[in-house]
Amino acid sequence: MKTLPSILLLIAVCIVSGGCPYESDFPIDTPSVKVNSKLLGKWKDSQFEDVTYKVSKQNDNTYSVEKSQKDSDTVEKYLAYASVVNGTTFLNIWENKEIEETHPYSLYKMEIKNEKQINLTEVTENIDEKFLNSADLKTFIAANMKNSYFFSKEETILIRLGK
Repeated sequence: MKTLPSILLLIAVCIVSGGCPYESDFPIDTPSVKVNSKLLGKWKDSQFEDVTYKVSKQNDNTYSVEKSQKDSDTVEKYLAYASVVNGTTFLNIWENKEIEETHPYSLYKMEIKNEKQINLTEVTENIDEKFLNSADLKTFIAANMKNSYFFSKEETILIRLGK
């Protein structure tokens, strides 16, 4: 299944940049980081300007992301929330399909450069380890996130629209 989530959000954006992020059966942890108002609004991918993301607040800890393409009436919907591992913010992103009880999570490192730019880097799909729960995944990330193979080489840059 090819998922192009992003967001931060934008999240959805990362996927558009090509390549498939690592997908996990588990999120890094449960939603506990409050929604950052700097992430709310409309964003575009710096490389794919016909794709936009509308990021809104789903609840206190979760974002709703709608991905639209200029020449299409189809809107892809995602949910995302932030997790912090060793001081680095990650996004746990999944496609919002109401009929599914379980779903894979795509994971991205997120850096908020300023109110107009967010950089997203996907966790590489080259991870072969299987995890039994979120705690095991988080421990693995903490132990390996400094390794050169852990993140994709390409970074997705999201630019705020408006304001």
